Amino acid sequence: MVKRQTLSGVFRGIILWRLWLLIFYVPLCAWMQISSAWAQTEMRLTWLDNRFRVDPAIEQISFIVTREQPSQSVVLVAPDGRKYYANRHSKTMSWYTDNGMDIVSINHPMAGPWQALGKVSANNGIRFISNIQLQAETLPSQLYQTEVLKFSAQLTQNEQPLLLRDFLDRVQLKVIFYPLTSILSNESNESAPIEVGQFSDDGQKYDEVAGDGIFTVALNVDVEPGKYRVEIASINGVFKRVVEQTVLVYPTPIITSFVQSHQPLTPHSVDIETKADQMLAGSLAAYLVVKQPQQKPTIIQQSSHLQQSHLVLSWPNDAQIGKAWWRGWAYVTDLLTQRELVFRLPQQNYTQVAAVAADLSSSLVQQQLKQQLIVHHEQQQQRLFWVVVTNIVIIISVLVVLLIWRRKRVVQNDLIVPK
Repeated sequence: MVKRQTLSGVFRGIILWRLWLLIFYVPLCAWMQISSAWAQTEMRLTWLDNRFRVDPAIEQISFIVTREQPSQSVVLVAPDGRKYYANRHSKTMSWYTDNGMDIVSINHPMAGPWQALGKVSANNGIRFISNIQLQAETLPSQLYQTEVLKFSAQLTQNEQPLLLRDFLDRVQLKVIFYPLTSILSNESNESAPIEVGQFSDDGQKYDEVAGDGIFTVALNVDVEPGKYRVEIASINGVFKRVVEQTVLVYPTPIITSFVQSHQPLTPHSVDIETKADQMLAGSLAAYLVVKQPQQKPTIIQQSSHLQQSHLVLSWPNDAQIGKAWWRGWAYVTDLLTQRELVFRLPQQNYTQVAAVAADLSSSLVQQQLKQQLIVHHEQQQQRLFWVVVTNIVIIISVLVVLLIWRRKRVVQNDLIVPK
């Protein structure tokens, strides 16, 4: 009996607890939803005014304004009432306009409320990022001509990775080499710039992860040896940032030679040799892609043994007629810095041509053959004539010598006095 009363008391408590939840929790949730709606309405009303406030501590800011289509670029109004346009703005601004978007970067912006006038999208509205910094890896102070290396840069906001895709997708970072001096001369003037690579954040080639804010480039140092000022810069007007470094580019430490075969049993070959005083012996490896006529591309790989400083990679000459090519990569270790180096072996085209046989049926060829036979016959006759003449002269000479010797002997016999 006591147990039944206890169980009924427990069930009664559970039912009362659920009733309290229905009485108090449901109205509370409804009130929170209404408050959230009010907050969203307040935010929407704030953005519909297209106003935003810039703090006095901000040194650089970028506004990302998404517009409805079709529409023209917005007009930016500063706190003091000055108006700025995409084609007419202050020197402290960089203005990038795209289909449905304006990105305006301002150095040392005026503190206070700014306003964007135009068909600003109600969904995305206006976003802004501040204190953008460009950080880049440090290049090796010693590079080699034709070397290819992985090089990365990153944009940060308040020392944190910047991951805003609308902004990053429109950033264009480039690596530019400015020649300063030449190793073989004492020139000090700066020559024309050379663009050697563009960064990407698409997860392709050397880039590891798409959209992670880390821009990567396969830096192809295809420049003349010398001293260079290297700039990593944004040049498309989204924002202006430059990171500078100084490097020395040395002549390439590998020598590549190709020997084409003209005999079916002799293979084609590529000889790769490194400078022993610069590269670590036994560290050379190579990878080739070869395309011969009427065949699919094939891969040839090889690495050097200890103390070796060169490689010979070969493939058979299949005697097929047509265009062919090969290209590849060479890998080696720097002797001084122990840095792993990668060199691109550019594509080299060659043509395999069949041996040309003479057409013996043509009249011209037959006439030439007849003339060659006549000349050969005349030469044979001349040789035979001179052989006969030489033999006759030799025989006559021998006979004359014998006759003279015989006469001398007869004369000597006649002069002998009998006893």
